[in-house]
Amino acid sequence: MGRDKNHHHAMDDIINVKKDEHKLMGEIIGESFADDPVNKWVFNNSHALIRYNILAAKKLYLKKGFAHRTHAGIGGTLWLPPKTKKYIPLWNSVDIAYEMIKGDGFRALRRGMLADDAMAVAKPSIPHYYLYAIGVRPGHQGQGIGSRLLKEGLRVVDHAHMPAYLESSKKANVPLYERYGFEVKKILKPGNDCPPLWLMWRRAR
Repeated sequence: MGRDKNHHHAMDDIINVKKDEHKLMGEIIGESFADDPVNKWVFNNSHALIRYNILAAKKLYLKKGFAHRTHAGIGGTLWLPPKTKKYIPLWNSVDIAYEMIKGDGFRALRRGMLADDAMAVAKPSIPHYYLYAIGVRPGHQGQGIGSRLLKEGLRVVDHAHMPAYLESSKKANVPLYERYGFEVKKILKPGNDCPPLWLMWRRAR
């Protein structure tokens, strides 16, 4: 019994993500956000959402940022360090634009650019760590995995004594972030029919 317990614990260990694990991370984030209101509004297609996140992980988050995941690949996070641009390079990327158009026509690209532009304008100018996404695959949510992943990332943030910022596209997730020191600074609606985003800031520690 002890051996099985230790094995289970090892599978749930939080580990650093390698630079070439973009496919795994894109699948984790894409599957985790399949029912997310803002992502459904933009993509309306889970395959396009996964492909987008695979490319985003490859071209930006694993290239210039850092990430954590569970050993078994059940959950993961993608972060960017201070003074790293998130917005324009992705939407100017031909392969990402192609995936969005292929998945849902030009509507997804238009909506994605609208949401991205609104988030770029609202982003604080003070240097900070940016949490792009924290995701746990369906069927494993509500087991504390997201909390453990968040804590691991915040260790990096606090070691640097820097603030952190995120956009929560689910109101139900706001209390989790609040427990770890984030505060809602603004509720953003990128477009008339786009679901809201909760913009959250965590002061340096």
